[in-house]
Amino acid sequence: MIKNKIAKILFIALITGTPINAQNEQNEATLDQGPVAGQFDYTIEKSSKYEEYRVVRTNWLYKLKSNVLDSLSSLETTIAEKETAIDSLKSEIKSINSNLENTQEKLDKAITQKDSIPFLGAELPKGQYNSIMWGLVLILAVGAAFLFLLFKRSHHLTGEMREKYSDLEKEYDAHRKRALEKEKTMARQHLNELNKLRGRD
Repeated sequence: MIKNKIAKILFIALITGTPINAQNEQNEATLDQGPVAGQFDYTIEKSSKYEEYRVVRTNWLYKLKSNVLDSLSSLETTIAEKETAIDSLKSEIKSINSNLENTQEKLDKAITQKDSIPFLGAELPKGQYNSIMWGLVLILAVGAAFLFLLFKRSHHLTGEMREKYSDLEKEYDAHRKRALEKEKTMARQHLNELNKLRGRD
């Protein structure tokens, strides 16, 4: 099977007169860098042309596959890290909400007490005591809002990463299908050419 593929590629390369070795050196260097979409575009642009088809070397396709899988693996790792960060933020927000509830309960009890309230061993006026407590609540509320914004941003980034992962997976599947269709078409053409040659004999 592999020998047949190699024979087909060599046959088409001989017809089109394309220097495969030079292309291989250029694409090998290009396939090692740049975005995946750019690597696909460069491979298609630099591949041999046969009528309205493009002939892509098998090792280029394997290289592209490896690059795509590496990108997918990196995205999966990033998504896992973001999800871990989100879980951590959820835990922190839950803890802060719990602290806010406790602080509110303490504040409600303080309001119902007499005007002079003992605080840290000192008697404080009710207004001053309430100011201190509300200041603490405000600080906690600001902290909770900040953590919520961080959580929202992480959630947004995670959604973007999942969307990019899905797009990349669709792009890879589409490219794989196109490559298979091209290979089948080339095989049929090659078989027709062989049948013609045999018919002349």
